[in-house]
This record gives sequence, C-alpha cells and structure tokens, in this order.
Amino acid sequence: MAKKPRAEPWDTDWGVDVSTPRELFRLISNLALLDQTRTYAWRGQNDATWRLTSSLFRRVEKIAGTPVTEDMLAAHEAQILKEARGWGLGRDLGASATDLHMLATLQHHGVPTRLLDVTSNPMTALWFAIEEHKPDEFGRVRESPGVLFAIDVTGTDWYETFQHNEARTWEHQSDPLGASYKQALLRTRDGGFFRAFPALPDERMKAQEGFFLGSTLPTRHRIPGVVGLNPVRGDAPGLERLAKTAKPERERGRPHAVPFCAIVISGALKKELRNPLKHTYNRRRRVLFPDIDGFRDGYARDQLD
Repeated sequence: MAKKPRAEPWDTDWGVDVSTPRELFRLISNLALLDQTRTYAWRGQNDATWRLTSSLFRRVEKIAGTPVTEDMLAAHEAQILKEARGWGLGRDLGASATDLHMLATLQHHGVPTRLLDVTSNPMTALWFAIEEHKPDEFGRVRESPGVLFAIDVTGTDWYETFQHNEARTWEHQSDPLGASYKQALLRTRDGGFFRAFPALPDERMKAQEGFFLGSTLPTRHRIPGVVGLNPVRGDAPGLERLAKTAKPERERGRPHAVPFCAIVISGALKKELRNPLKHTYNRRRRVLFPDIDGFRDGYARDQLD
C-alpha cells in the first residue's frame, strides 16, 4: 500500500511511496485517468534525496555560497551563451541558433542551464529513476531509493526552440536570437513555467521523447525539494488521496487532479522493475541512447544489453 515516503525531501503532501511494481504501474495509469484532459511531463531521478532543480541553479548555488537570485542565473546563462558562441557552436544554424535553441542543446549535452529535462513518456522517466549503476571495486551496487515525478503541464506556454515563421516584433528585430527566450522568461515572472521543444531533435531526444521546462526564479517555493521553478498550479493532493489513487478499486476521496507528484521507489523495488521495463516497454540503454556517446557509456558500464 502507498505510504509516507521514507526519502527526504519528498516526505510531504506532494509525495508518496510505492511498495510493489503493480502499485507503481497502477498509480501511473490512474494519474493519467483522473482527468483525461490533463497533460503530464515526467522526470526520473536515480536518488530520491536529490532536490528537483536545474543544473545551473546547483552550480550557481555552489559558486556563490549565498541565496541564488534571478540576476545571478541570468548572468551565468549569458556568459555560457557567449562562451558557446565564441567556441563556434551554432554557427552552422545562423539565425536558427537562438538563445533558447542553444540552451536546450547545451543542456542536452550536460552543460548547466536553468532548463529541466523531462519526457512525455512515463516509462522513459522511470528508466532514469531505476537506472542500474556500475558495481564498485568490490562488485557491490548501491541501490538507493529513486523518485519519479509527474508534473501537470496542461495549458502552459510552449515554444519550439526556433521558428522560421516567428512574428517579427520589435523585440525580435532588435534581438533576433534572444527575444523568444526573454519573452518566455518574462511571462513566468509572476509564477508558472514554460515548455520548450527541440526544433531539431537528435536521435537521443527522439528516442527519449524529451523536452524542457523553464521559468524565472520564483520568489517563493511552494513544494519542499523543488527549487528554481514552481511546477504547480493547484493544491497538494495529500498522502491519503495519493494512496487511494494507487489502489485498484475506485475509492471515494481520490483527487480530481494531481498538479505534481513525487513517487518514491525503494532500492529493492528498482530491481523488480528493471526486467518488465526492459522487456515489456523496451526501455533499455541501447534504445534510449542510440548514438556513439550512448555506446561508449554502455561499453564502459558493461551494459550493452
């Protein structure tokens, strides 16, 4: 039965712990069926003690040693874009190498940005939450709890990372590369977030059905453990109602909608989930990382399927 999460920081009314594969898959399915007009983004993190935050926020926080501000994030992002373009990145795309497209590409390749990688496929996100790690020198694998996030993105602004037929506003004429990204951030200044979809997705992005979430830095964070954006436009569902959502029978008291949910997966449960995820849903390293870097990492991990 779903119960209070054991792993911080998801010991809140936004989190729930699952104890069996059936319970987990039922919860994922029931979330989608609560209100079939809702759209969810999914994200998996292999360690449930990690916060949900962007790589840039973590980097700036580590460098600054003081509370992170929006100005600090913007300054670091501007410097990253300057250095990337100075390196020659995006030169082949010309006017299509917008700030948003550059940042999405950089984020996808591990450079810190404020964008958060998500997917439209919960099974892909689950793979990242339960990913098997390489054994240590003693042949042991540390199986820490993982976490699967469901984020309601219904009705949020969305942008392609560049558009050839983009409206030629004054802002676009004066700043053709940065106008769309600045507009996206400006529209989230009073709350919320935006979605960004890669206009030129590579094979890995296609395989992972990935896109990005972003926003300005909130002045107040509503969910403990979620830092740098507020992926919420509703009330916390609460543990009891989330637990009812994981049950097979339709009980009174289920929430009508879940704007955000952190599903904690124990280390022992990870092992039980890997085979069905691999064989039934075809979520495996070779499928999700179908490029040279994916082969290199799989070879180094001795995980070539």
